[in-house]
Amino acid sequence: MTTQLDNRPLSAPEAEAGVIGGLMRKPALCETVGAFLDCSHFSDPDMAALYQMVLAAKSKGMHPDAVTLDEMCSFLPSGEQTMAVAGRIQFTTTSAANVEVYARIIMERCKARQLVDIAAQIHELANSRGRITDQIARAQALVMDLMSADESPDVISMKQALIPVFEEMDDRFNGVKQIGLDFGLKDLDEIVRSLRPGNLAIIAGRPGTGKTVLGMNLAEHVCLYGGKSALIFSLEMSSAELAKRTLASVSSVSQQKLETGECLRNEGNSSAVSAAVGRLSAMDMRICDKPGLTFSRICSIARFQHRAKPLDLIVIDYIGLIGTEATSKHQNRNQELGAISRGMKALAKELGLPVVALAQLNRGIESRTDAKPRMSDLRDSGEIEQDADVIIMVHRDSDEKRGMSGLTDVDVVKVRHAKPDHTVLQFTGEFAKFHLAAEQAKYQEHAREEEPTKPSARIKFRSPK
Repeated sequence: MTTQLDNRPLSAPEAEAGVIGGLMRKPALCETVGAFLDCSHFSDPDMAALYQMVLAAKSKGMHPDAVTLDEMCSFLPSGEQTMAVAGRIQFTTTSAANVEVYARIIMERCKARQLVDIAAQIHELANSRGRITDQIARAQALVMDLMSADESPDVISMKQALIPVFEEMDDRFNGVKQIGLDFGLKDLDEIVRSLRPGNLAIIAGRPGTGKTVLGMNLAEHVCLYGGKSALIFSLEMSSAELAKRTLASVSSVSQQKLETGECLRNEGNSSAVSAAVGRLSAMDMRICDKPGLTFSRICSIARFQHRAKPLDLIVIDYIGLIGTEATSKHQNRNQELGAISRGMKALAKELGLPVVALAQLNRGIESRTDAKPRMSDLRDSGEIEQDADVIIMVHRDSDEKRGMSGLTDVDVVKVRHAKPDHTVLQFTGEFAKFHLAAEQAKYQEHAREEEPTKPSARIKFRSPK
């Protein structure tokens, strides 16, 4: 049975007055408390007004006492005189020792009030018509947004901002950590200089140019060789198809041989596949292949997965297949995709990891004399180029001899932390893999054909159930 003492009050009038009085006694604390406590966190409008006046007085170099505050504004929102209320608080506050503690209490009660508001919104959602999965995703987003709203300062000094910079420099110098995630392709990595936490990266290309392969190669590299975790949203391709491609890439056994089971005929192929299955089973790559997911649902799944076990990378294949929200008020698809790209950037910053999204290029590129892709060729949305930190254009003309051999032009047309540049990669479709053009011979198959055997593939490769 819950008693009155078990209930948390939704406001803390004593703490609110304590913060005002403490700052009046020791104005130097305004910078510390003001960095995380906002007027909106107060439940009492009069205390919020006094807090704003105290901070304003300090910023003007004035001591915030009752007289000074009354000069700034004689009456509070309730109609009471500023002099009377501020004087009473100043007289009854004997110490500024617990100002920060009181400020944290105010923030806690503010979040409790927000939680009550969210509960009302969820109740309204549950009673409204619509897809229940979208409603649950919206409810999760409301709660997760409240959880992700931390108490970090709104403004910090340059000295404070430099601390993590030098810590990272020292860690990288000593080989403790990398600055971000690499593709494992030296020429491309030298241009991009790592995908960093909070980055939104776009890999764009026409169908069949290998944008999905490049995105999957990135996830494969960071999971397999970096021991990190990745979440793949495959809105176009099934998880089985992605798994087959990844198996071909890691084992260097062609997709055709995997599909037909021909790899079982050759001892070298079967050994390579068996070893690859063991390595892939041990890595942390998670796949969601549900089609038509809305962006709110994608965020919901990503947040849940990240909280269950922290992620290092999210790949979305591809932007154009993200479903329309049932409650969308955007007038056209361009506006909606613009909102999605902004949301992906926000998700990357919220979770502190790179989000890589694949995108289609406009068909008009095929009719131009110069078929080299440009940022303006991004399909359906010009806002993507504004939100993205890195944009990689993948282009290969399959009608030309160069393109038929798999040579693929990769243009990094935007990278905030480095200089845009161009490189050429070798695309090997049978292995679903990009590699450096100079290393093509490394991926040629030299397996000797042997007599066919008929063991179970599941048993032979110890495939996990």
